[in-house]
Amino acid sequence: MNGFTIFDSIHIIWLIFIAGFLIVSLYVYHYSSREKQYVFQKTVFWLLLFSEIAKQLYLLVTDQYSYWSPPLHLCGFGIFIIGWHTYFPTRTTATLLYTLTLPGAAIALLFPGWTIDPVGGFLHFHSFLFHALLVVFVAVLILEKQLMTTFADIWRALLFLLITVPPIYIYNAHFRTNFMFLNRPVKGTPLQWLYDAFGAAGYLLSLAGVIVSIWIVLYVLLAIQKRRNITE
Repeated sequence: MNGFTIFDSIHIIWLIFIAGFLIVSLYVYHYSSREKQYVFQKTVFWLLLFSEIAKQLYLLVTDQYSYWSPPLHLCGFGIFIIGWHTYFPTRTTATLLYTLTLPGAAIALLFPGWTIDPVGGFLHFHSFLFHALLVVFVAVLILEKQLMTTFADIWRALLFLLITVPPIYIYNAHFRTNFMFLNRPVKGTPLQWLYDAFGAAGYLLSLAGVIVSIWIVLYVLLAIQKRRNITE
């Protein structure tokens, strides 16, 4: 079977399934002991890691491995950020999860870049489930108020981007890839709207503006949550 289109019946069914999976995960995590919550976190991390290894092996075995194959998208970095946070949690990992992994994975599910992969194939299932696990991991931590970050920590995310974006941009330019969607947008997504509105010259700047806007919204929501906790 061929691929799918954004918000067609196949995409909508996946989003409904993922929403149900998220609700169940939030419920289970909320009513689990701290020990079981930690097991949950480790389980999600190892599922993500092994699923990525399986994907790399699949691409190798099927002779599809290319310059596009390494996990250099923001969500690919999410595997290692989650692993770091699971075993050695810091404000840095919490900030990266909240500002980069969560919105990146959520946007990827809403506007997937794997629409050309055959429906029902390995890569199709892997992409949806992989990004769903990223969202679930961060969401349960937020629900249980276990993600310690404030707007003052935003420099940690900025530093991470300053370190990772330049080499990936160069990699994209050299190998004609598009990791992190830095060099061009994905058709049919809001990134395409930015490109159409601001052109190639203003694409990256407008993309940075969108990221900052998302961060402001996220931290406003976090501040509201903290304020409610104080008043309760």
